[in-house]
Amino acid sequence: MHQKLLALGLCLLVFAAAGAAAQDTPGAAPQDGERSFNLRHTSLEEQQAAQVAEEVQQVEYEPIIDERTLEASVTLGFWLLDKTLLQHDNIIYKYTDEDTYFGDVAIKGQSAFNPQVRLNYNLFPWFSLEPVFGVSVSEYTATVGRPRSLSNQAVGGGDVSLEDVEGIGEYDAENRSIITLSTGLNAVFYPHDYGNFAKGRWHPYVQGGFTRTWLSINSDYTGDSASAWDLNGGGGIRLVADRLISIRFEVLFHHMTVDFVPKESFRVLDEGETRIPVYEYIEGIGPREVSDYTSQTLNTMSWALGFTANF
Repeated sequence: MHQKLLALGLCLLVFAAAGAAAQDTPGAAPQDGERSFNLRHTSLEEQQAAQVAEEVQQVEYEPIIDERTLEASVTLGFWLLDKTLLQHDNIIYKYTDEDTYFGDVAIKGQSAFNPQVRLNYNLFPWFSLEPVFGVSVSEYTATVGRPRSLSNQAVGGGDVSLEDVEGIGEYDAENRSIITLSTGLNAVFYPHDYGNFAKGRWHPYVQGGFTRTWLSINSDYTGDSASAWDLNGGGGIRLVADRLISIRFEVLFHHMTVDFVPKESFRVLDEGETRIPVYEYIEGIGPREVSDYTSQTLNTMSWALGFTANF
């Protein structure tokens, strides 16, 4: 009996010692939560050092367009001058030895080839000033409405009624050339490079400015070229190929007022001895020289494609 009790006591001591050893064994799961394991082959300190090095290697975005640089651009495009440039009612459109012909004359332009040269100075990667020099060449067509005629014996005399004309001749209405010269200054804003919030080589931009434009039409009705302030604004996109070359495309809207001065002589005959003024016919008064034309407001648009070189 004593031997059985002794053996039972020894067994209880062995089980108690095994339980205590199991509780002190490293790697055992805690009783109050889950345990996480780091399966990487490097230590925690080495991993933190690698993360810091990776952050240091990340360079902030640097704009492709450099500040304080000078650029030159050449663009080719078209200016839609398909607007009425001059209009006057009951004005001379033809002169013969017997009669003077009057009608409602309107001169309308066409689309003009418009090359330009620009010198860009980039104050910032997102803003530049752009002096502009341009020329345009096109044609215009004149229309004559309500054609009527008056005997030359009445010119300079009393009031004589006009006689209706069935139609005008093939070359009675003008169809000649228009030339414009422009110089001005534009401001260009690149939102793509403002605040470093975007990356890439495609740079959209908006621009606006003003130019002084001289418009000359080869007409018997106008004397000197008309000068006007052209206010323009629009936008475009610029593809920066590298630090030296860019390609640009833009669309601009123009607003200007044109006011031509009447020519001193509509026709000069007899080797300069006879001058035919630009006459208009006033009901109740008769023919008289035109003193002024009504100004014309032009709202037009243009587009251009070109290259930009960085110096």
